[in-house]
Amino acid sequence: MINMKKNILVIGGSSLIGQEVIALIKAAGDHPIVTSRSNLEIEDVSFYQLDPNDDLSQLDALPESIDALLYCPGSISLKSIQRMELSEIQADMKINFEGAFNVVKKVLPNLKKNDGASVVFISSVAANTGMTFHTSIAASKGALEGFSRSLAAELAPRVAVNCIAPSLTNTPLAANLLSDEKRIKASEERHPLNAIGDPKALARVIYSLLSAKENWITGQTISVDGGLSAIR
Repeated sequence: MINMKKNILVIGGSSLIGQEVIALIKAAGDHPIVTSRSNLEIEDVSFYQLDPNDDLSQLDALPESIDALLYCPGSISLKSIQRMELSEIQADMKINFEGAFNVVKKVLPNLKKNDGASVVFISSVAANTGMTFHTSIAASKGALEGFSRSLAAELAPRVAVNCIAPSLTNTPLAANLLSDEKRIKASEERHPLNAIGDPKALARVIYSLLSAKENWITGQTISVDGGLSAIR
């Protein structure tokens, strides 16, 4: 039996986690289709420069069947409620939730072709763990998780839909929170496993969920957070 290459769509491929997942897709011999708001030069991928909240007509050129979709765009907006403006919450909702909605609606016919597909969203430990100054990110990622579960019910059995919920991970998005050794150590000590997230480790979990349909997993939020959400 000949194994066919999978077509895997990665939205937000400029993120470090997105790049790590793309590397795993390529190593497996599959076909990464990558989008980003900024131009990217990555070998052996199909690339579209686009904003998930803007014109998605370029995605009309996608292969007829997409085997998996990963939505990577995200934000970290940490402020007290006194300093937070509604416009900032709306901006977080736009990137974390609305973009995911737009993309899924656009490519749904592709996801339902052939044997169906697996969809993965990136949430946050803050969506289900009360954390100071996280009101905006918790609200937008909570919306994403609710969307994911309902979508999993709606699209079963053709499409599996899951989230991962990481804690603080060593990426450029978190650079302000990890700007010196003291902050890094304090962040590590808040986690039961005494470490912050590693992008490569996170990418491996995400990559496994790109085959969630074959592995009988849907409607789940997988915590990848060093035990922060479950252990005190």
